Amino acid sequence: MITNIPLETERFILRRFEDQDILDFLNFMLDEDSTKYLMFDAEQKTEQGAKELFAYVCRAYDSADPIHSYAIAEKGSNRYIGSCGYAPYDEGVVECYYSVKSDEIGKGIATEVITALVHELSHEAEVRAYCHPKNFAAHIVAKKCGFIPMGLHKHKNFGSEGELFVYARR
Repeated sequence: MITNIPLETERFILRRFEDQDILDFLNFMLDEDSTKYLMFDAEQKTEQGAKELFAYVCRAYDSADPIHSYAIAEKGSNRYIGSCGYAPYDEGVVECYYSVKSDEIGKGIATEVITALVHELSHEAEVRAYCHPKNFAAHIVAKKCGFIPMGLHKHKNFGSEGELFVYARR
């Protein structure tokens, strides 16, 4: 759907995961504060599970069924500070997600990259975000990026209830 990856913002580059990201990715996945509201299973939050997830995503980029999960990297240093991406949800609907390392929260990182990502996605599909009901930081990001809160909804793939946000194209 988005073909212009890497996607640049003022301060960041949204790009494919690279081999150099593995240590920062592992630190992120093993940090309970970073992943407590995310839909990873318990195995993926182990060192071995996180390594397997990383490798799986990297292999899928050039496959017939790519995974649209991307690293958020600082311009200049190319340092991994989080990830975001999207997945098909329904016909004509994609779900986006975003996360940053716990020590990077509150710096406007997710807002900056999601605004750019959603701008691109919204030309071709309805864009949604599902957030854990208690992940208030994610709710704030969604609203700042132009999403409208729609209340609690059950996610059709995960079966859990979350706050549904729908992007209002600007």
